[in-house]
Amino acid sequence: MSKIPKNGDPKKGLGRGLGDLLAQHDTDLPFLGAYGAASGEHEHGLPASAGEDDSEQLLLAVERFLRTTLKEAEVETGGEGVSISGFITASIRKEGGISFTINGSNLPLVPSDLAAPGMIAGNLADDRSSAEVTMLQWGIESRRLLSRMCEHHMLTQ
Repeated sequence: MSKIPKNGDPKKGLGRGLGDLLAQHDTDLPFLGAYGAASGEHEHGLPASAGEDDSEQLLLAVERFLRTTLKEAEVETGGEGVSISGFITASIRKEGGISFTINGSNLPLVPSDLAAPGMIAGNLADDRSSAEVTMLQWGIESRRLLSRMCEHHMLTQ
């Protein structure tokens, strides 16, 4: 003879079902947003989970970030690009993504900074005077790279 719990449910009183657990834990996990949403598109050479953001939207995000981090007058926009005179140039690539060229003395970068998630084709000069990278997604690593470059620019100008 099996016991029936007081609430009248004939299920076991020991645990809940998977549906109950999923409903209980169906919450927003903002830290997962750092990895970006999957776009469904696949770039050759990238894992299947890596997508690509819209290039125009990505350039607008870069522009907004630079304008809020640096002085408004330093950020120059034109056509399909954004630049900080003599330091950073960002432009839309026809193949997709944003092409960055960074020039300066003793850039605070290592090669792995240019190979972070959301970035491809990173190249750092041996003397660290220039770097090139293509940004495909806006995320934590992209913001970190731009933030570091802006801080370096403010300290060395």
